[in-house]
Amino acid sequence: MNMKFAAVAVLGTLSIAAMAPQAAAADNGFYLGAGLTQSETSVSVDGLEESFDDNAFKFIVGFRPLDWLALEANYIDLGTVDFDDGSGVTIDSKAITASALFIKEFQVIDVYARLGMANWDSDFNVEDLGTVSDDGWEPTYGVGIGAHFGSLGLRAEWERFSADALGATGSVVTT
Repeated sequence: MNMKFAAVAVLGTLSIAAMAPQAAAADNGFYLGAGLTQSETSVSVDGLEESFDDNAFKFIVGFRPLDWLALEANYIDLGTVDFDDGSGVTIDSKAITASALFIKEFQVIDVYARLGMANWDSDFNVEDLGTVSDDGWEPTYGVGIGAHFGSLGLRAEWERFSADALGATGSVVTT
């Protein structure tokens, strides 16, 4: 009886061990997500340069057709820049990005590089004078690390693109 029990225990252990690589593999297919962002913006006008940062959010929609590749679109609220110099100038920015993520898996950890395009939109509001808008397309790139547990995941990433709005600003986006 003990020999039968030992054989069943060994076979059970081996079958669980055989399933482990499959359990650690990432889910392929469509996915949704949301995140918190921190935007860093440098503004340079006529030799004056200031840097600002703001916290905001992003929404993520993606498709992972292969274990090493994902295609992703993001809506990113880049926050608002308020000049504290009494000028009444604010800059409110957002972006939509489309990227390919090149992924390397290590068990439940993913490391990835991002490459794509960002469509940014900035509204410049001058108190008592009105609003001027500017937008454009710029390349975006970044790196990240994530952990996934079945269909649930958590990640941290750094992403960058420039937004030369009105020929005066550049943005660095960190999510």
